[in-house]
Amino acid sequence: MDKRTLERLAATGETPAFVFDVDLLKERIAWVREKISPAKLCYAIKANPFLSGEMEEGVARYEVCSPGEFHICVKNHLAMEKVVLSGVHKGYEDVRYAMEQGVKHYTAESKRQFELLGRCAQELNQTVEVLLRVTSGNQFGMSEADVVELIRRRQDSPGIKIAGLQYFTGTQKKVIKKIAGEVAYIEDLIKRLREEEGFVTEELEFGPGLGVPYFTKDDREEDKQLLEEFSKLFQEERPYQVIFEMGRFLTASCGYYLTRVVDQKKNDAVNVCIVDGGIHHVNYYGQNMAMKTPILSYFPQHPLESEEAEEWTVYGSLCTVADILLKKLPLVDVRVGDCLIFHNIGAYSVTEGISLFLSRNLPKIYRYQEKEGLTLLRDGLATWPMNTRN
Repeated sequence: MDKRTLERLAATGETPAFVFDVDLLKERIAWVREKISPAKLCYAIKANPFLSGEMEEGVARYEVCSPGEFHICVKNHLAMEKVVLSGVHKGYEDVRYAMEQGVKHYTAESKRQFELLGRCAQELNQTVEVLLRVTSGNQFGMSEADVVELIRRRQDSPGIKIAGLQYFTGTQKKVIKKIAGEVAYIEDLIKRLREEEGFVTEELEFGPGLGVPYFTKDDREEDKQLLEEFSKLFQEERPYQVIFEMGRFLTASCGYYLTRVVDQKKNDAVNVCIVDGGIHHVNYYGQNMAMKTPILSYFPQHPLESEEAEEWTVYGSLCTVADILLKKLPLVDVRVGDCLIFHNIGAYSVTEGISLFLSRNLPKIYRYQEKEGLTLLRDGLATWPMNTRN
């Protein structure tokens, strides 16, 4: 969206609200696909489930990490052959339901999960494809020893075809040397499994965790350079299909968050600005919340009577000292009714905030396309019923 479109939203849009620019999203996906070819894309829908339907033509797989996310896939009529059921906790009923719905691709994060997948496949007389997730030292995946054990006795699980490996170590990585080390490790493991166990990997799902810029406009070229460097790691053709699992890197730049000034005052020497949103909606900064200035736009809704900027601390509407969005934000003649629009908020914040805290309403959610304008995806929702006894 250009500045004129954002200005119109600031003047007429209800707040707080999320707006996702679908045109920008599709441009981003097309660019990533071109850079990573012949590898394929897997979209981690936890990054933004509201955009999963927009990915249909651009991605080969959807990574689904919970029963709730899978129900979203069913409701949105996503292609079941594209779904990879992942996650550290899989229940019997959830796995069986997924298989009944036609899901053929799964990850196994433990030997117990592997056995559960085999049990459900046999009960339904199906054969499913499984990627063995390799741990990077955290709670995700299995040790090399467990992976080797499952591969050695793969003939004992007739309902399962072990298609290959899955490997993901973290997110917001901006140093290509670290990612290159991870690629070297998992490819060495693939080589050892072939040489020592006679196991031929057909598929590698790799999560590079590429970082995206949140704080300064000067950083916007970083992700382009990072993807260029990352793609060089895979210039040589592999004897197996490579699938890159991405979420934040695809969706972050297409999102905007609108919040409006509802009160202002001076507390001692601090200019205090209260907005109708807060950290229950915006938490993509992680540990840097309020310590850096994110990419944002300020749209006053009145004629300016001054050109001099003052520093304001922007607080949300939650009754906690933790609800600080920004410190020392320079604003000119800020008043109640003015609008702040946060950029690069297309990933996580829409679902990751502490939404039930203090029982404030959930924001409206819109999609935007230049030809169609705004389309309401979800109206604002009251959360107090979820914090009340039945």
